[in-house]
Amino acid sequence: MKIPRLRWWIAALLFTASIINYIDRQALSIVAPVLTKELNLSPIQYANILQVFLYAYTVMYIVSGILVDRWGTRAALAVFMAWWSVSNMLHAFARSAMQLSFFRLLLGIGEPGNFMAAAKAASEWYPPKERAFINGLVNAGASVGAIIAAPFVVWLYLHFGWRAAFVITGASGFVWLAASAR
Repeated sequence: MKIPRLRWWIAALLFTASIINYIDRQALSIVAPVLTKELNLSPIQYANILQVFLYAYTVMYIVSGILVDRWGTRAALAVFMAWWSVSNMLHAFARSAMQLSFFRLLLGIGEPGNFMAAAKAASEWYPPKERAFINGLVNAGASVGAIIAAPFVVWLYLHFGWRAAFVITGASGFVWLAASAR
């Protein structure tokens, strides 16, 4: 079965995945003033929580590249999307610095896979003259996610609370997975 304009559907999915990736990543910093008070986190504890994410994220850039090569682009991106979406949703259940650190670690494990899979998709689906455009589109998605994260997450927080903000932003990954399954 041939899907018309499949390459551009893939480009749209890669762009959207990067938007979701950055919204999920920034949700914590946006609700941090409320969350740190409720969980009684010191500035040092909060900084350590952020560091856990960065350590995992850094290591997983390499590991996720290996996994994308081994599992294939589509399967790997689906696994990474599901992983980081669930990880983001788990933030809603944090009751301590240790739990929040663990959920942040999980998020840091999943998120880099987006960029490794996008790079591989660009090489598999696009001729060399279009690859820079696709990579630019993926990076633009990250910027769009960073731009819309604050107003979106604040709106979610104001209407539903900080815990629901994590659940809803995390659930967006499953909407993406349903769209990508077509």
